[in-house]
Amino acid sequence: MSQSKRARARSDSGTVMINQRCAIVGSLTLQGDLYIEGTVDGEVWCTELQIAERGAVDGLIVAERVVVLGEFKGQIYAGELVLGAGCSVEGQIYHNKLVVEAGCFFEGKSRRHPDPLQLAPASPQGRAPRDGLQQVA
Repeated sequence: MSQSKRARARSDSGTVMINQRCAIVGSLTLQGDLYIEGTVDGEVWCTELQIAERGAVDGLIVAERVVVLGEFKGQIYAGELVLGAGCSVEGQIYHNKLVVEAGCFFEGKSRRHPDPLQLAPASPQGRAPRDGLQQVA
């Protein structure tokens, strides 16, 4: 829960928020951080992503850092992936660093890779995943 509060505090400093009343179908690409309280059905390409407790994503995520507190189905490619307590994740995850908190639900395939963004498909703009993303130290 503390990560959720931290993401909301950062929204004033450039984090894009998708609130609970918003549903997106299609591809979402941005150079920056994204906080999802609503739903996304499609692809998400960003630097850092947090899916809130009531948020849901169904599709593909490519980001340097991903925190899942809500629901996700599909594929995640992330340098660092945090599966928070109470989240539900189904699908394939590709990561360099994985944190699994007690109480999360994960069903699928997990693969560690030194640079998981290299494994991700090309973005909708045709760029390689790393081209549009800043590396997190």
